[in-house]
Amino acid sequence: MSENTLLAHVHKVLIVDDEPAARYKLAHFLKDYEAFKVVAQAKNGIQALEYIEEFKPDLMFLDIQMPKLDGIAVASNMELNADISIVFVTGFSEYAIKAFELNAVDYLLKPYDKPRLAKTINRFLTLSAKNKNIDIPKLVQDYRAQIHFPSTLLFNAEGSIEVVEACEIQWIESSGNYIKICLERTAFIARQTLIGAQSQLDPSIFVRIHRSHIININEIIRVNSIGKGDHALILKSGTELKLSRAYAEAFFVIFATKNATPT
Repeated sequence: MSENTLLAHVHKVLIVDDEPAARYKLAHFLKDYEAFKVVAQAKNGIQALEYIEEFKPDLMFLDIQMPKLDGIAVASNMELNADISIVFVTGFSEYAIKAFELNAVDYLLKPYDKPRLAKTINRFLTLSAKNKNIDIPKLVQDYRAQIHFPSTLLFNAEGSIEVVEACEIQWIESSGNYIKICLERTAFIARQTLIGAQSQLDPSIFVRIHRSHIININEIIRVNSIGKGDHALILKSGTELKLSRAYAEAFFVIFATKNATPT
């Protein structure tokens, strides 16, 4: 698709920000661009994921600093929506947005003006013309490593948006582009890869034990050797999961640290 064709196309825009004034400002600025139409405005992460499914926007302006569920929680669910471009909107200083620069995702640093928005629009058109794909899991992981790993996670499940406390996750199992999130009394399926889910989780607690499993190391009550270098991990729930030899070395480093006796 040529840039001229892109300019002739009307791009659907979703604005996500918990502040009404911020949503109004951006929507007002975008009125200067005939090729861009604001189709919805979301005030939180849950609403954002619902509007993504409903309106299927071409471009999303995503505020990072939202209470309870921030913009990165929304972004972590966008790995399989490569056709939606994301512009992060943030009040953070320059050092905290390094992850976005490294992953070629544009951002607007509050407070921004019309000339700065114009640069973002031009960047979107350029990247769209080149069909630029962003490595969302890497972006999320880089950002979380710089700031913090969240206590609350957001998953785009089948027919619903699930909000989960990270500490309640016992283990996660993958099957292609879907994952099964296992909690103490329930489980659900979400449309996400295991790598995408792992990017949101604290690596000192959630450990890869197999190509298709991540486990909450705090849920392990026993490690049994089953021969030939293989091990079985027994969870508080009674669930038994196999520790693959390929992940054993990294697992035991973290497991030993968690279970070390203070001196």
